[in-house]
Amino acid sequence: MTSKTKSHQKFEQTTKLSDLGLPHIDVILTERFLLPPEALKKIGSPVPEDLGDLVQMSGMPFVDVLVIIEECLALDKDLRIQIRSLDEEAKKPGVILLDVRPGVDLFTDPLHPDARLFHTQNIHSFLPFLKSLERVVVISESEGHAWSAAASLKKLGIRAVLPMISSS
Repeated sequence: MTSKTKSHQKFEQTTKLSDLGLPHIDVILTERFLLPPEALKKIGSPVPEDLGDLVQMSGMPFVDVLVIIEECLALDKDLRIQIRSLDEEAKKPGVILLDVRPGVDLFTDPLHPDARLFHTQNIHSFLPFLKSLERVVVISESEGHAWSAAASLKKLGIRAVLPMISSS
């Protein structure tokens, strides 16, 4: 039995999406399964509540749904780090603050003065640069968007993290 098969055994079609331990399940439903909860509600369709609903509504086999869920769980692992402040983090060598808000242009002020605007960069040269860094601290106005961007960057082999600023 492979490790993939073993890990599939912990979920059943009756497993509630809220019990998966994944943050921003609405983002995952939208981006990974093309089932945006808000759009589904607008047209009077139910929003998936468990893995069985997800299988039925996505049209994907159960094992394929599990592969995506398990990939999201793996990408979420160690995605958050505790930091004192974005100012301190930005001063560290090998660290960059990355503002990933969509819809920005060259005249948009970043969320932090030291942050680079991801969507104004030349991706062909910027992604290799990001891969060379020790840490890419992802920020956005939306926690769900920041999570999605950080997970996507991590999937590309970039050491992306989400900052959790400690209050002490």
